[in-house]
Amino acid sequence: MNWWLYPKQDEFKDDYPYLAVFILYVIVVIIGIAVRAVTWPGNKHVDLDFLAQSVVIPVVFLTGFVQMWSVVYHGMRHYMETRLLIAARQEYKVVSFARGNITLAGWSVLTPPKATKELALRMLKLEGEFPLAAKMPLKIELEESFDFTRAGQAVSRVLEPMAGKLSRYQQIEALVWVQGGDESCSDELRRVLERSAIATKKITFLPECPDYTQVTEWINLSKSYVVQRLLICVDLHSDEEASKQMENVTALFFTNDYVKTAGEKPVYFYQPMTGVTDVESKMPVYLRTETVSKPKQLWYTGLSRTEKYPLLEVLDENKVVPDRLELEASLGERSAGYQWLMLALAADAVMYGQGDQLVAASAQNHFAMAALSSRLTCQPDYPEEKRYTLPWQAGGIGGLMLFFGLMLIIASVGEAGKTLSGWFITIMAVLLIGLFLGMGTLFTLYYGDKAYEHMGM
Repeated sequence: MNWWLYPKQDEFKDDYPYLAVFILYVIVVIIGIAVRAVTWPGNKHVDLDFLAQSVVIPVVFLTGFVQMWSVVYHGMRHYMETRLLIAARQEYKVVSFARGNITLAGWSVLTPPKATKELALRMLKLEGEFPLAAKMPLKIELEESFDFTRAGQAVSRVLEPMAGKLSRYQQIEALVWVQGGDESCSDELRRVLERSAIATKKITFLPECPDYTQVTEWINLSKSYVVQRLLICVDLHSDEEASKQMENVTALFFTNDYVKTAGEKPVYFYQPMTGVTDVESKMPVYLRTETVSKPKQLWYTGLSRTEKYPLLEVLDENKVVPDRLELEASLGERSAGYQWLMLALAADAVMYGQGDQLVAASAQNHFAMAALSSRLTCQPDYPEEKRYTLPWQAGGIGGLMLFFGLMLIIASVGEAGKTLSGWFITIMAVLLIGLFLGMGTLFTLYYGDKAYEHMGM
């Protein structure tokens, strides 16, 4: 999805000269009555012919000419309304895409003890002292085991709080990423899941830490299929290697087949905006989609200066998301797994009643943003075409009026008892109505094509 919208289009101003046209009708009627009164035979009584020749015929012809001249006016309206419709449908396309979502049905994190107990509460300044990177322990304490590697032990511990919930689902596909790991991690994960009585139909090892585009695939897939995806990110250090990054293990369960648990509110993960290289131009578009109504908190990690400052500037300009939390300030230098740890912390914030949350992450200068909420945002209504007079309709009415006027003239001045040929009437109808209807159709096509051309389509 290309996150862009057209600039705001000007609304059509209905400045049709109704008063001038009304005055013109009055003048024509007065002149018609005056002229026919002067030329009316003195020995003839005033009858319906007088009314037809002095009022009806001039008014019918004037209506025809007014409609023909207004073809240009209606063409300009068609041009502007078409531009508005194109812009509205592009906005609908982006907004409806952005409001797609999947349920984050469960999550669990494993981080170093002591400093990271109820980490989300501390970072939100709800409980305990705000964590600072300088004081944070970096390594997760794990006991030595002959059955599992250090990564396997970490996975086992992070899945413990989720085991009961995951056991309710039978079509789980698990994806695991382990820092510095290989395909053998899949076999170890299978043993961990079996020991936890968690049924899976497929386990996939990811060679690189995924970004939020992974969830985009699941959201798109959820429109047609049942999706049950367990993502496990094991971000551990090598024992021989000193690091300034905090170890973290995160498990997240995404599904569109949520099994409701008593007393639990689901958390919805909305369609992320990914692969962005120009934050300054894309962020206003993301905010206009109003995926969540009033996001309260922004969590971000891995942003470069060229991403961070434009992001904060756009948020300030729009006066949204008053609170911002940078993970590196609390957890140490950026690590690949932080983006998923951050997602779990933001989900905790939603669960703790802290309102809608935004998360932003970047890897290899590709910015991504997503929203989490406990509420579903409804999809927008599809923009329908407005009802207004099109040039071909004005042209057709003009031709019809001229045809009626011509028939009235022939009827009022013709010999009594003499009928017109059916072929003559048909030919005149086709010529007059068809000619001006065709002219109006050309104007309709011309102004419509110009609108699409000027909108870059």
